[in-house]
Amino acid sequence: MVVLMGGRYSQGYQLFQNLTVKAFLAIRPHAEQLVSTVQLMLDTGLPSFKGEPTIRRLRDRFALGLNERQAAEFMMGIVRNAHENVRSTAYDEFQRLQNGIPYK
Repeated sequence: MVVLMGGRYSQGYQLFQNLTVKAFLAIRPHAEQLVSTVQLMLDTGLPSFKGEPTIRRLRDRFALGLNERQAAEFMMGIVRNAHENVRSTAYDEFQRLQNGIPYK
């Protein structure tokens, strides 16, 4: 995906990062409503919804204890981690080998 945006240091990738942070900051004020909605799903038996630990992890992802600047830095760290993550890199390599889809 980074390649399609023009590479890690491209204008397209910078725009992606900026919009991701803006979206994260925009949704944080609605965190409790989203958490409440997910809580309704806990009794469905779906494997992704495993009780209170699911709710705790979801709430943590909103970084509600951080101010807006800290939250923006937190989200930038998540974007960087996703780009540099070993699993992401391994998946990209799998796609290249299996399907001939280049990633760099």
